[in-house]
Amino acid sequence: MHRENPLWGAPRIHGELLMLGIKIAESTVSNYLATLPRRRPGPGWRTFLRNHLHETIAVDFAVVPTIRFTLLYVFVVVDLSRRRTGPQ
Repeated sequence: MHRENPLWGAPRIHGELLMLGIKIAESTVSNYLATLPRRRPGPGWRTFLRNHLHETIAVDFAVVPTIRFTLLYVFVVVDLSRRRTGPQ
């Protein structure tokens, strides 16, 4: 059940087992969950952004009222590969 639903913890699996008619203590379920092999975490967002920084841009659009009460449309594009990302 845990392999099919890896986000479920011991309380959720215990509840599901009780609904199926299997009477088992929650501590027993948590003991078996602790022995299951954990998946290695995949690369995170920081790695993704570092790998794709040369092709990433940030865009912003704003409408600013001027002193003569006309609207000024501002569109800003920033190339993120020009930014420095921490110590190198």
